[in-house]
Amino acid sequence: MIRHSGTPAPAGTPAQHGPPSHGSPGHGPPGHGPPGHEPPGRRDGGGDGDGDGISREPRFLEAELVEQAPPGREVPLHVRVTRDSAGPGVALRGFPLPAQGARLLITVHAPGLLALGDLQQVLTVPPGRDSHWLQFGLRTMTPGLHTVTVRAFHQGTFLGELRAQISVQPGTPARDGPPRTAPLTSLAFDPGEVTLQVLKGADGAYSFQLLSETTYAPESFRLLAGDSHAARERIYDELRRMAAAAGQAGGGEQHRARRRLVNLGVQLWATAVPDAVRQQFWEEVGHVTALTVLGDHDVVPWELLYPLDGRREGDGFLAEWLPVVRRVFGQDRVRELPLDSAAFVVPPGSPPEAEREVLALRARLGASVTDGGTLTHRAAVSDLIDAGLHGVLHFACHNSFTGAGSHVTMADGPFDPIDLAYATHSGALRSSHPLVFFNACRSAGQIDWFSTSLGWAPQFLQAGAGAFIGTLWPVRSDSALLFADTFYEHLVTGGQSLGQASLRARRALRDHGGDPTWLAYAVYGSPAARTAPP
Repeated sequence: MIRHSGTPAPAGTPAQHGPPSHGSPGHGPPGHGPPGHEPPGRRDGGGDGDGDGISREPRFLEAELVEQAPPGREVPLHVRVTRDSAGPGVALRGFPLPAQGARLLITVHAPGLLALGDLQQVLTVPPGRDSHWLQFGLRTMTPGLHTVTVRAFHQGTFLGELRAQISVQPGTPARDGPPRTAPLTSLAFDPGEVTLQVLKGADGAYSFQLLSETTYAPESFRLLAGDSHAARERIYDELRRMAAAAGQAGGGEQHRARRRLVNLGVQLWATAVPDAVRQQFWEEVGHVTALTVLGDHDVVPWELLYPLDGRREGDGFLAEWLPVVRRVFGQDRVRELPLDSAAFVVPPGSPPEAEREVLALRARLGASVTDGGTLTHRAAVSDLIDAGLHGVLHFACHNSFTGAGSHVTMADGPFDPIDLAYATHSGALRSSHPLVFFNACRSAGQIDWFSTSLGWAPQFLQAGAGAFIGTLWPVRSDSALLFADTFYEHLVTGGQSLGQASLRARRALRDHGGDPTWLAYAVYGSPAARTAPP
């Protein structure tokens, strides 16, 4: 049985090494002077740590930009990393901070504004004090409200981001905006983790940038069809039909299904990833242990990529070779997933296998996990989420995905991603960071919604969920049960990371009757996240 109801839808600006100057719009406050010399033999950052080279203090990303300006005005953006923040922050886990400092890559995404230089620079974070200021040159162009996003990376690992808005209107004087700060959720990096950042520009072109210990330049890439939506929907429709036919497929049919799946993956790799990025990937592949895809838009079914360039071929699909996880901007980087309780969403009309799935997962989680019960009503699910749920929220049900978005039919009416708006904008889950496993058809699907994307994944993650798992196309219920049980087995019983547990679950399902469901799962979170100790 396919687990769904409804039909699937179709000249550079130099870095400022001293304080920004005063008297111009957007210039920040005075910076710090040149760093002093550390005492001989000190490796702990001059008092920040315990003598082991590990920082114990929080760090914050700070940016300053004018909030209003006329067209044609140069508006410098100033960025630094500080030890203190005027707003509330969260203490970081320890991170490597040697005496010479940690080098961060700072990138700026400013659609609608003209860049006057490089939009990525390296910033050194010294131990024991704030960093110097970086300056990025921007010029206002078209009238309107424009969002500028600043992101920080360390050796390919995404650390955090902040956003500032500037209103461009003719005849208006320039007006300074307030400083913007955001806590860097972690400077701890995972050796071998590589980030692929994908951004959609105002002109419709995509920017691909591979970030690792080597910083590669962004590669602009325009889809020949103009939009990936139609091609993606054709792929998902074919995979839905393959999943539906898998139960009756014989050995020959299974072999042909696998071959077709490989050809889809090879073609996707060759046509949806820029040549330069593919070359960069092969240069890095010897020490890559996980790939994180960071982006605003669901451009490519990344899990379906099959890397092949001439004689260079990996060990199968990217997602059966490496842990492949996703991140959305604004998502917390969570290292520990609490599993102290579990609640299950099984509304009336769910697949027959749903009850078996819940029974199996309850047994897998064990008696030490508080049972939050089976939820059948929308009101009960909303109350639990808005109150800040703990542990695991597991959906075993149908999800209807159309051009209007997703919804689950509950006993008291439809439940859709807009029902998470309060939790998303209040950050209801940021103190508990639960794991949300939405085991239903196309539960990872998204639609455009005004200035953002709307779907279960971005809504839950921006509310503060520590990880989210959903599916990209309709899946078989028996396969969904096997994937979930294997995933929880390795995550909970085996103590493996989110990335490794999902990789093991994919491999267990890989040869399950020619069914492509093992590639359907999209995993959002840190690949190194593990369950928190009791």
